[in-house]
Amino acid sequence: MFTRVNSHHWTKRAAAMLLCLLGASAIVAAHPAQALAGPNEGDFFGAANAARSSAGLSGYAYAGDLAAAARAQAERMAASGQLEHNPDLGGSVSNWQGLAENIGVGPDWQSIQQALMDSPDHRAAILSSGYTQMGVGTAVDSDGTLWVSEVFRLPAGASAPLPSADYSSSSAAGTTSGVPTPTVVAGPTPTQILKSKIQTAREKVSNPHQSRHSGDPLVAALDYSTVMSTVGG
Repeated sequence: MFTRVNSHHWTKRAAAMLLCLLGASAIVAAHPAQALAGPNEGDFFGAANAARSSAGLSGYAYAGDLAAAARAQAERMAASGQLEHNPDLGGSVSNWQGLAENIGVGPDWQSIQQALMDSPDHRAAILSSGYTQMGVGTAVDSDGTLWVSEVFRLPAGASAPLPSADYSSSSAAGTTSGVPTPTVVAGPTPTQILKSKIQTAREKVSNPHQSRHSGDPLVAALDYSTVMSTVGG
C-alpha cells in the first residue's frame, strides 16, 4: 500500500482581509479529544505537537473550525479517490491571515505521519513558527485506505510572524511554495587557518616579553629565527 502526501500554503496581508468572515473559531487548547470525530485525528494532532515539543516549539492550539474544514476535505478525497487540496480553503474557514494545508493518503496514520515528517514542505508546516492553530480531519474509504487533511492557521490580527518562505499567490485556488534554502557559510580553509596562526605568532614575537612566556610552537620557531638572524647579522 502506497503512502502519498501533499502540501499547500495560503497567505493574506493586512490590505487583503476582505475575505475574513464573521464568526469565532472554536478553540480547544488543552483537551481536544471531544472534537476529534474521525479515526486517528487525535494521533495526528498529538504527533504534530510532540514533534514541535522536540523542536523546542510551543504546541498548536486545536481549532474546531479548521478540523471541520479538514474533515470535509478528507471525506471528499476518500469519495473521489484523488489526493487533492481544498480549492476553497480560504473560504472554508474564517479569521485568518495565513493558512496551510497538508494532505496525505496511506494504509495507516503512522505511515502517513512518517511521510509528512520526511517531506521538507510538510515538516515545515508542522514545525512552523508562523501558525498557531491546527485542525485535523480524516476519512476512510471503502478499501480501508486512510485519507487526512491538516489545516494550519495564523489568526487575523495575531502577532506571530508569517512563515519565512516567500509564498507567491496564484488565483482563487490559493498559493503553492517551496521551503526557503538555508544560507551556508563555508569555514576557513587549512591554508587560511595556518596563515592566521602565523600572523598571530608574528605579533607575539614583536612583543619580546610576551614571546618569552608563550607556549605556542610557532612563536618559538619565529622567535628562534629572529634571534639567529640577529646573531648572524
